[in-house]
Amino acid sequence: MTATTPSIARRRLSTAEVIAVGSELLTPFRSDTNSLFLTARLNELGILVRRKSIIGDDGPELAAAVEAALGRVDLIVTCGGLGPTDDDLTRETVASVLGLALKEDSGIVERLEARFAARGWTMPGNNRRQALVPTGAVVLDNPRGTAPGLWLERGDQVVVLLPGPPRELEPMFTALSRLRLAERATRERLYRR
Repeated sequence: MTATTPSIARRRLSTAEVIAVGSELLTPFRSDTNSLFLTARLNELGILVRRKSIIGDDGPELAAAVEAALGRVDLIVTCGGLGPTDDDLTRETVASVLGLALKEDSGIVERLEARFAARGWTMPGNNRRQALVPTGAVVLDNPRGTAPGLWLERGDQVVVLLPGPPRELEPMFTALSRLRLAERATRERLYRR
């Protein structure tokens, strides 16, 4: 008689929360169109968005929002705050909440340097921040910008970090939906009229 190892089935993703990050979204001059796009795409996968929020460029506020979301939903999608400036705090804050160390990914640094060189520029040093990757994260390529996205798992939960500009976020999320999210999403579908 041979012993078989039972396959470990991961829980399907059925609920989500979208957290838009950026103080500019809290002014009357910018609209959060990313949350609308993400909600529509998640619903198509059968994932119910339970909450959407906008958090300014404030690490403690973002940490509190992510911690609370981890207690409510299977999937957290953040958009924004992955850029090279000091107020881009999403990557560092989420890594801290999940207890993950950050390490510079040399492949990302090389791609960033090549992107700047192709335009005849030298990459500013602060862009190296975009190459910091939490331990265990899957890097999501961003052919339309400098900030890569990140896919992180904590048990059965998933946290996805996406760049803020819609021209970068939308194709990245569309590719992610076809590849990773479709595998993990519930088999049910949501339709609205």
